[in-house]
Parts: sequence; C-alpha cells; structure tokens
Amino acid sequence: MKTRFLFLLLGGSALAADPNVKPDAVAGNEAVKKIMETRPGRGVMRDDTPPTPPEEALKKFKTRSDVAIDLMAAEPVVEQPLYVSWDSKGRMWVTQYRQYQFPAGLKIISYDQHLRAKFDKVPLPPPRGEKGADKITVFEDTDGDGFFDKHEDVITGLNIASAALHGMGRIWVLNPPYLLSYADADFDAKPDSDTPEVELSGFGLEDTHSVATNLQWGMDGWLYGANGSTTTGNVSSANTKNVKWEGQCIWRYHPKKKTFEIYAEGGGNTFSLDFDSKGRLFSGTNGATRGMHYEQGSYGIKGWGKHGPLTNPYAFGWFEHMQHQGDNKRFPQAFTVYEGGLLGSAYEGKIIAPNALHNLVYVSERIADGSTFRTKDEENLLSTPDRWFRPVWAGVGPDGGFYMADWYDTRLSHVSPIDDWHKTSGRIYRVRPAAGAPKLKPFDLSKASGDELLGYLSHPNEWFRKQAVLEIGWRDLKELKPKLVEMVLSKTEPHALDALWALDGLHALPLEGCLELLSHSDAYVRRWAFKAIGEGDWDKTRPHLDLAEWVKEEKNIEVRAQILASAKKLPAQSALPLLWAGDAEDISGHLPLLAWWALESKAEKERAAVFAFLKSDTAFLKTTLFRDNLAEKLAKRYALAGGEENFQSCADLLALTNDDTLRGKFIAGIASAFEGAEMPKLPESLTKALNDYMAKQSGGDLTLALRSGSADALKSALKLLEDKKASSTARIAIAKTLAELGKQEAVMPMVNILKATNPPGLKRGILQAAAKFDDKRIPEALLLGWEGQIAGDKALREDALRVMAGRKEWAQILMNFVNEWKIPTKHFTVDIVRQLSLHKDPEIDAAIDKHWKGLLATGPTPEKKKEAERIKAVLKTGLGNADKGKIQFMARCFICHKLFGEGGQIGPELTGYDRSNADFWLDNLFMPSMEIREGFGAYIVKTKGGQILTGLMDAQDAKGIVIKDMANNKTALKQTDIESMTASPISLMPEGLTTGMSDADLKDFFAYLMKK
Repeated sequence: MKTRFLFLLLGGSALAADPNVKPDAVAGNEAVKKIMETRPGRGVMRDDTPPTPPEEALKKFKTRSDVAIDLMAAEPVVEQPLYVSWDSKGRMWVTQYRQYQFPAGLKIISYDQHLRAKFDKVPLPPPRGEKGADKITVFEDTDGDGFFDKHEDVITGLNIASAALHGMGRIWVLNPPYLLSYADADFDAKPDSDTPEVELSGFGLEDTHSVATNLQWGMDGWLYGANGSTTTGNVSSANTKNVKWEGQCIWRYHPKKKTFEIYAEGGGNTFSLDFDSKGRLFSGTNGATRGMHYEQGSYGIKGWGKHGPLTNPYAFGWFEHMQHQGDNKRFPQAFTVYEGGLLGSAYEGKIIAPNALHNLVYVSERIADGSTFRTKDEENLLSTPDRWFRPVWAGVGPDGGFYMADWYDTRLSHVSPIDDWHKTSGRIYRVRPAAGAPKLKPFDLSKASGDELLGYLSHPNEWFRKQAVLEIGWRDLKELKPKLVEMVLSKTEPHALDALWALDGLHALPLEGCLELLSHSDAYVRRWAFKAIGEGDWDKTRPHLDLAEWVKEEKNIEVRAQILASAKKLPAQSALPLLWAGDAEDISGHLPLLAWWALESKAEKERAAVFAFLKSDTAFLKTTLFRDNLAEKLAKRYALAGGEENFQSCADLLALTNDDTLRGKFIAGIASAFEGAEMPKLPESLTKALNDYMAKQSGGDLTLALRSGSADALKSALKLLEDKKASSTARIAIAKTLAELGKQEAVMPMVNILKATNPPGLKRGILQAAAKFDDKRIPEALLLGWEGQIAGDKALREDALRVMAGRKEWAQILMNFVNEWKIPTKHFTVDIVRQLSLHKDPEIDAAIDKHWKGLLATGPTPEKKKEAERIKAVLKTGLGNADKGKIQFMARCFICHKLFGEGGQIGPELTGYDRSNADFWLDNLFMPSMEIREGFGAYIVKTKGGQILTGLMDAQDAKGIVIKDMANNKTALKQTDIESMTASPISLMPEGLTTGMSDADLKDFFAYLMKK
C-alpha cells in the first residue's frame, strides 16, 4: 500500500506553530472572554490519551469477516477532513476543516445558552475576506492500482469551508455564509481564477459545528445541501431573496435558474445527505435512530425550543425519524445507502452509518414502513478500541468501496468555547472485500462518448450511473434523446429510471412525455414523472391538468407520496384533485400529512379554488382522509390566521355540509385555534355553532357544582383536569374555575400539564389559571422544561415569560436562569422587560441593564434617528410588493392593530390615518409614547396576591376590572383583590419593529401600510 508510506513521508512533522486559537484572539469583549475561560464543556472532551499512528490504528479495527479496511490518506496530508466527493475523472476531493471552530478575522460579541455565537461582522467572501486554514485537496490514482499516488491542495485560505463538489465546469464550495463557485473550464481541478462567483449568501455561522454542508447533485439538476440544527439561514441568490429559516433543513439551489429553496425541514442535526438509486432522500441524525427520510416539501421533527419553529406555522404535524430496531446509542450522523456493487449482495441497499461517538460502523436494513422506512441493525461493519476514531462522513467511491472521513480526535463535543482540537490529525479509510483491493483504470467521463455514457447507465456502481446522467445533462448531449427514450419506454429495461433522469437533465421531458409515463410499469419512473410535473414552470397560460384518474388508479404508496408532494407545487385547480392520493392506508401516517401540506399551501393563496373543489367533489368530503385528517386542520388553519376573510371561510366550511359529524370536525378545529386565548368577534353564522360546541365541552354543570362548594365536585374537577382524553376546552374551563376559587389542590395537576408534552393552546389556558397561585412549583416547571416544553411555541413562550415577570420572586428566579444562559434574552419582548422593571428590585434591574441595556429608552436616541434616516432613504427609491408587505404586517403589527378591516384591537385602527405620510409612520414607530391615543393607554395593576399586570383596561364595573395584555390575554380582577392601579406613561407598542428588516422587506412593508 504505497499510499500510506507516501503520505506519511510527505510533509514531515506536524505544524510547528500552535494551530489552536486562544480566547484573546476571538473574544469581542470581557464577558465573552470570561465565558470562554470559565464555562465547562459538555460531552466528550479532549483528554490526554495519545493518538495512534495511522498504520498502527489500522491494525486495531475489527471488521466483518468478508471485508477489509484500507488507509487511503492520513496526516499530515489530511487534517480534520470533513467531507469527500469525486469528480468525473474519479479524483477524490477532500474538504479539510482546519479553521474550525472559530472563523478567522471575526470576534464573538455574545453567546447564547447553547454557545451559539454572534459575531462582530459578516466575513467577506474569498479572496477579499480574512484567510483561514481550510483547504480543498484533490487525490488521484494515476496508474489504476487502487490507491492514490498524487495529491494537490487546489484551493487554500478558506474560512469555515464545509464541502466541495465539482460539476458543470465549476468547483462548488460551501464556505458559510456563502456558496461559491470557481470556474474550472479545462477540468484540471484548479480554479481558473482565485475570485469565485458568490452563488448564495446568508448561511448562518452561529455554531460552526452545524453549518450548511454536504453538497450533493440531485438527478433533477439542483445542487442539494444540508443545514445543521443550531444555525439559521437568510439566504439570497441572484433570483431568490431572503429565504429564512431556523435550524435543520435540506435546501437546494438551481445553478442555471439561480433560484434557492428549502426542500424539506426537520431532522436531528442534519449533517450527512444521500440520495439512493431511486432518488429518495435521506440524512443521518444525532439521535439514536439511523436517520430521516424526507419527501419533497415535508416537515420533520425538531427540538423546537432549541432549534426554532418550522417555517410554516400551520404545518400541524411532522415526520418522525425512521423507526429503528437495534443499537440505540447516539449518534450515527454520518450516513450512506450502499449501492456500490463491490461489497456484495449482503450490503446492497443497506444503510451504512458510522457512529463517531462509539467508534463503530453500523449496517442496517431498510424495511418498507408504509410510504417510508424503518430500519433494523445487522452485524456491525467494524469497530475499534481506538477512542480517537471519529468518522464524520461516509460515502461510496467510483471503485465501489465504502469510504469514511475520520476526524481523528479524542474530543467530539462542540459544547465548549475552547479550541483544543487536535488539528494535525485525520484519516481517510476505505472498506472493500477481503479478497483484495479494487483496481480501477483511469477514466474521464467528461470526455466519454455519448454511447459510452449510455453504457454507464447500467453500471453496477450507482456512482457511475449518476455521474453519467449528470455529464449527459452538463454536456447537453441531445443526440442521445432517441436512445434514452427507447430505454425509458422498454418494459424490460432495469435502468429506465436512470435514462429518465438523463432525459430530465436534457430538458427533454415535456409535459406530454410525463403524462405518458404515468402508466409506466416501473413505479419509480411513475414517481419521477409526477415529480417532473410538479417541477414545471407553471403560470396562468398553462393548461389545467386533469390527473385525477391516474391518481385513483395508482396503487404504489411511494408514488402516492410524490403525487401529494407535487400537488403542493402545482396550481390549485390541478393540485386539489390529487389529494385523493392521500386516501390510502399508510401505517407511517405520512400520506395524510402530505395531503394536508398540499391543501394548506392553497388555503389562503387560492381560497376560491379550494372551496370550488370542496363544493364540486362532495365524494371527497366523505373520505376518511378528509373527515379524519383534513377537515379539522383546515378549519383551524383559517381560524388561526384570523381576519374577516378567514373567519368567513370558517363559516363557509360549516355551510358545506349538513353532516353533523363533519360539522363537528370543523367546529372542533375552530375551537382549538382559540384554546387559551380570547375568542375574537366572529361572523354570526359561526358564533352560535361555536358557542354551543364550547358549552358542551366546558363542563358547565361541574363548574356550577364547584362554585357551590361540593367536595365531590372538587374530586371530579381534579380528575377531569388530569384526564388526557378530555378536551382541552373542558380542562381549561375547569382550571380557571379552580383558580378563581383558590383551590390549591389544582396546582400540581396544572404543573404536570405544563411539564408534559401537550398542545400549546392547552398550556396557554392552564398557564393563565396557574398564574393566580403564588407557588414556586409553577415557575420551576416552566424554567426546567423551557427548551423541551415551552420555548418552541412563540405565543406560549411569551405568555410564560409574562406570567413569571408578574411576580417578584418568580422574576428573580427567571433572571437567574437568564444570567446563566439557560433562557435566551431574545425570547423577551419589550413589554416583558418593562414588566420586570416595575418590581424596582436591584437584582432584576442589574440583569435588565446587563442583557437589555437601552431597550426601555422611550425618547429620541442617535440609534433611532439613524434607523429612521435609513428607512427614509430606502423609501425614496420606491415602494415594493404590498402583498408581501402584508406578511410583514401580520408578523409585526396584526395582533395589536387593525388595517383594512383585519387585525387586533389592542392599539388604534390604522386605516383612517394619513398613511401616505412616511413621517407619520416613523414618528409612531420610533416614539410611540410621544402621543398615546385616548382609550389605548396602559395600566399597571398590583394585586394583593403579589402580581404585577400591565395592559389595557378592557372592562371595568363596580365588581372589578379586566386587564388585556399584549397577547390579548384577559385577566379579570375583583376590586377587593387590587392593591393599586396607575396609568402608565409608556405606550404598550414596542419600539424597534423594523429591526432586522432588509431594504426589500421595508419597501414591501410600507407598500402595504401606504396602500390606497
């Protein structure tokens, strides 16, 4: 094995200088420096165990009897390898992540509780930005003996570069916050210029452990990537602007159309990414399963409190990880589906997943589980007692071998702000048959003839089949179309799908061709045909597609899943009949969710078409799919969105049918939208039906019995409160009654509801009741379960903070959690911080000054003046899209202000003001307390029970008052319970509403505000 000795001889010793970064070099202030110097790390940290030399480490592996392992590269040529890919000449590209974990040239100005960093600036793209230590190295086997004999660093000085991939005559490099492409016209594996094109910008850098990575070519011509769980994105391309998300997702970019989109959301810490030979998409995970299976447009499970919400607030469900049977150790984040043809039938189609935490590699069977998969472990591929073995990437090479990139370090955890990584080590391994190393003659698919590429479409190694497909598209070999069509239409061609991919890459797959393929004998050809239909460039000039008959005839459940995914992308008239694809048994539960996501995508944007479909296809209303999975969600969707038009849609749903069971589903959905919150003014046709439903659900007789003092009623009420099968409406109603009566016995059941996994609406309602009890168990339940049970829902999170801010002792406990980085400061709104300040407590005031300095300033400031001038300058260049601006209004203003008949009533209605005057808007945005409209002044109420409440006076009579807070929560107080009540000189309206808005956002926002 000449490679081992060659690499070990080249480069000599490790780096002479210490490559680790010291706190002084990256800390932007003393507070950050202190954290770096004192915060203990969590997880597997570095120890004094010495590394094992590469040749000796190789001997420690224990493998299955039918395979052997080769060392393909090692330090000093490879250090901290993170990602590997191959180009059309079979050269191996290794991304070396040597700059990790701190970007060069940036200073950290703050950390959150998960050590996600904020930096002092956004780095410039290379070569203008600070040069880092990351580099891309290309390895080549020039004599075909199965081992690399040549290597070269082709791109150096990169700064947090996580993946490199060749294709389309360019070198694509993920260097967050950028996706770069370097021209390589002569295919010599070297950039033609040191200045790349910035294809994408805006990938997050908060946690360099989970940045965007794992570039993969999809067979649809898109470039795919994965985003980790603890970074965010606000990505723009030449033709797509400001695509925002938080946490893990799969994204894609079209290099020719210059468009970017999120393909699917959710998962664990999505690092690896793999398409199998049928075009199905998977990723590994940091959990105890083997990973996630994604459908186009799907939403997956996340750690909501830590990783943020889904981009769609109306998803109403998600995919789980693939169910798993076998070893449940965390975490097999590296993942590949082996289809290399070299290791034998025992491995084909199996998942091979290295577990870096436990120094082993799994082999797992994929078993159909409805429209998705479950996994079952077989004998491990290999293991080693070498604790430094940290495989972070896995894949299959052109030779059919299973390859791994070994980070090689005792440390594995990123939850430490200290850079003590062993930056001078790293290995690349290959697993191959025990009989001998594979030998592959030098080749170049970029110069292969058309007939040669057609021959590769039936190669036993999936890598060659896919690379041939890509080359046919990149080289635009349209002369191959007749033979490809012949392959696709052949009833005996096992690689019809590969040929179809090639046709798609040539843009030689017209709509008519797709329709013809919907009756193809190969289910995966049919599946891709439906995908291609969904990917079409749709506009009003395209004909309506009547695909209902194909849908009803389709038996394959995976094809049905793609039909529903495509329906989400099609215009409503063509898409809605495809919902019938979801009316089939699917033990995974994926089909009903895919059907919902398709329907939801049309709910408001194409409302008329939705109701036209529901009225015309009455048989669909009777399906199990609609009655049990869609009806309640659709009603809830409209009710949650709110506004006159959406509430009317709720009423229109009730008018669709006289079926009491179906009407009950609609009403239950509407009611669930208002759980834990006040019910707004609704159309008369809806109000009576909803009130009747709520009355039946609220346990009216039991409430009356409770008020009479019945001991039996108290027992029954407590039992109902703890009953998970009871409706949320009933449990909330009983909780409020028990709280009004001061029944201390109710505290623990309420705490249990807040601590457990329950709907956010239920928790919000229970929380308002629990707030009346001065009991430490309540804030403890909220704070100890913050990330897992509270923080993931914005409304619940803010309600919880207001409740805790209302009592001095609770607020002190809350501030301790904030000071210890356990509760993010960004979760606090201005009104919550102001509520905290009302306690006049030195400890609380010190925390406010530390975390929100200047936030409560109500007068003019230089910062406000600067932001106002920025907005004026932007508006002088013209207004934007009012429809997009409405989305901004809904997110920032809707809950308080009504405009054009839609919105809340906490603040004044805006419709009648001089809305065309920019100064009017700017004065009120930056100094709302300057002039507070009569009737909209806030009050500060202190109760004898120790609460401080702030909000508008919603009602007042001889018995007492009702205070309404910023979230529209109403608290009724008896006059005898009020210690003091004073008018606040400060407006409830928060300042800084335009913070974080781009110029495009501002132009859209003001276009809506100023709309005539």
